[in-house]
Amino acid sequence: MEDHRKRNFDDSQRNHGISFRDTVAEEPPRALYLHVPFCVSKCAYCDFYSHSASDEVLARYHSAVCRELERLAIRDLPPLDTIYFGGGTPTLLSAQQLEELCGAVGGCLAEGGEFSVEANPATLDAAKISAMVGAGVNRVTLGAQSFSSPELALLGRIHTPYDVSESVGLLRRGGIENIGLDLIYAIPGQSLASWERSLHAATELGIEHLSCYALSFETGTPLGERLGAGELAEVDDELQRTMFERTGVVLSAAGLAQYEISNYARPGRESRHNLVYWHNRPYAAIGPAAAGYVGGRRWTNRPDLAAWLAAVEAGHQPPCEAETLTGALAMAETVMLGLRLVEGIDCDAFAARYGRALEEVFPRSLERHTRAGTVLRTQGKIRLAPEAMFISDSIFADYIDEAIG
Repeated sequence: MEDHRKRNFDDSQRNHGISFRDTVAEEPPRALYLHVPFCVSKCAYCDFYSHSASDEVLARYHSAVCRELERLAIRDLPPLDTIYFGGGTPTLLSAQQLEELCGAVGGCLAEGGEFSVEANPATLDAAKISAMVGAGVNRVTLGAQSFSSPELALLGRIHTPYDVSESVGLLRRGGIENIGLDLIYAIPGQSLASWERSLHAATELGIEHLSCYALSFETGTPLGERLGAGELAEVDDELQRTMFERTGVVLSAAGLAQYEISNYARPGRESRHNLVYWHNRPYAAIGPAAAGYVGGRRWTNRPDLAAWLAAVEAGHQPPCEAETLTGALAMAETVMLGLRLVEGIDCDAFAARYGRALEEVFPRSLERHTRAGTVLRTQGKIRLAPEAMFISDSIFADYIDEAIG
C-alpha cells in the first residue's frame, strides 16, 4: 500500500530492546505481517524488496524472526487474529524451512485465526503444503497474475497457466480450503477479451478470493524502463475502466462479491488480514521492508536484509522510517482506507473512535463529493459510489488535503 506522505528516518529507539509490552497504545496489535524477502528472480513489474539468498542467509533469517518475536513480545500480547506471510516468495523456502518458520509464528495465532501465505505457483509442491498445513497455515494466495502465456512472459513470471491450476489442486488435496488468486489487468497489449478469459479461468478453479489490480509501471523496474524508452504503451484509461467494470460483472456472476476496490470474495472468505489495514487497526510487522502500525506510530523497516539481520542479531530495533499520526491526519487516513471498502465507513463508529463527527472534520470534502454523487451517504454510512471507485485516488486526496490544510 503506497503512502502519500514523506517519511523521516527515525532510529532514536534503535539501540533499545523495545517491545509492544512497553508501548502505550489504546489497542494492541491483533495482526502480524512477516516479509519474506527472497525470490527466484525479480518480476518485470515488481518493486517490492526481494533478492536471492543462500542457505546460510535463510538460516540467519529464520533465527532473526524468532528473535524479533521475543524482542517485540508478540507472545505476551492477546493471541493474534491474523498472520500474513508476504514477499518476495515465501514458498521459495524449503519444506523444512517453511515448517520451522510457520511453526515459530503460528504459535501466536488465536484459535480460529487466519494464517495466510503468499505462494508462487512455480514453487509449490505437496511437501511444502503439508509443512504449512502442519504448522497452522489455513489460507494461501497464489500470484497467478494472468492465464495468458504471452502476458506472463511480458510480466517476467516464472510459472505457466497450467502451474496455477495444478497448484490449486495440490492445495485442495493438501488440506487448504481457502485459496485466493492475484490477477493483473491493463497489461500492455492485453485486450478486454483476454482479461475476461483470465477471470473465467480463475473462477472455474472454484477459488474463494480474487484480487485484481491494474498494472503499475514503477520507477526502476524493467517494465518502467521499457515504458520510459517508448518500447511499451500503457493501456488507455477508457479500456482500463471497462476492464475494471467487467471484473465486477464476471465475478459477481461466479459468486464472488466485491468488498473492496480491488478485492472480491465468496461470503465469509474476505481477507481478514487486509480488513485490519482497511479498518486502520493496529498490526505488527517483522522483516526488512515490512510495515507496522501500533499506538498511532506507523513504521517501515528499511529495505536492507543485511542491516535488518545485523540489528536483530544485536538485539536492537531494526533501522526504520517512522511517523506518528495524530489529529485530522490520522482521521483522514481512516477515511481514505475505509472508503476503499464497499460497505464504507460507519459514521457513529468514527465519532466514537475520534470523539468528533466526520461532518465536523471534513465538511468541505463531504459536501463536494456528496453533491457530485461520487460519495453516498445512506443509513449512517458514507461510501464511494460504484462508478467512483475507478477514480478513488483523486477523492482520497481531497480528504488528505483538507486534513493538512
